[in-house]
Amino acid sequence: MTILIVTVYEKFGEGGWVTLVITTALIGLCYLIRRHYLKVRKGVRQLEEILSSLPSGHIPNEEPLNTNERTAIILVSGYNGFGLHSWLSVFREFPKLYRNFIFVSVAEIDSGAFKGASEIEALKSSIAEQLAKYVKLARSYGYAADYRMDVGTDVVEVATNLCQNIVQEFPKSSVFTGKLVFRQENPFQRILHNETAFAIQRRLQWEGITTVILPVRVNI
Repeated sequence: MTILIVTVYEKFGEGGWVTLVITTALIGLCYLIRRHYLKVRKGVRQLEEILSSLPSGHIPNEEPLNTNERTAIILVSGYNGFGLHSWLSVFREFPKLYRNFIFVSVAEIDSGAFKGASEIEALKSSIAEQLAKYVKLARSYGYAADYRMDVGTDVVEVATNLCQNIVQEFPKSSVFTGKLVFRQENPFQRILHNETAFAIQRRLQWEGITTVILPVRVNI
């Protein structure tokens, strides 16, 4: 701030105004980005509030997964409205087709903020606990369910390897992952939201694995 003030005061007519314009534009852009993410978070939170009332089923299934049955592999980031929406979408779009459900998640390690082995164990424990909730819910509706997880710094690579290993075990598998979609999508939104779902889909389809991207609508 001090450098900016001195530059504008002493060099305003010699190009200091350019510094002022660029700095103001950058600050304005940061506020726009922050406002967008807050709106998206609010929209996702509304989705979670709607799905949080989803009741458990009354047909518990404790049977192990059958490798000969059709299996839906659902990629999730944790137990949240996004993942629940993806799971329910499979029921809506493919009723009674899948008898096995396997929930897959990758515990992403931030290499810049890595603090040691204890942090990895805590992260794995947290993800496993959340995945277990999906399994419990699916089994309560009479379906065989399980989960798989791994840790890594590259979500796309780790998720792809996990799905390939599952498909080797359950040949009749399809992979499902969700992606946020907006009513009026613009280039600004495409820049701010990563293309992880599409990157995973490209790799898996190259390996001959059916991969479906489910739209998760956010009304903003």
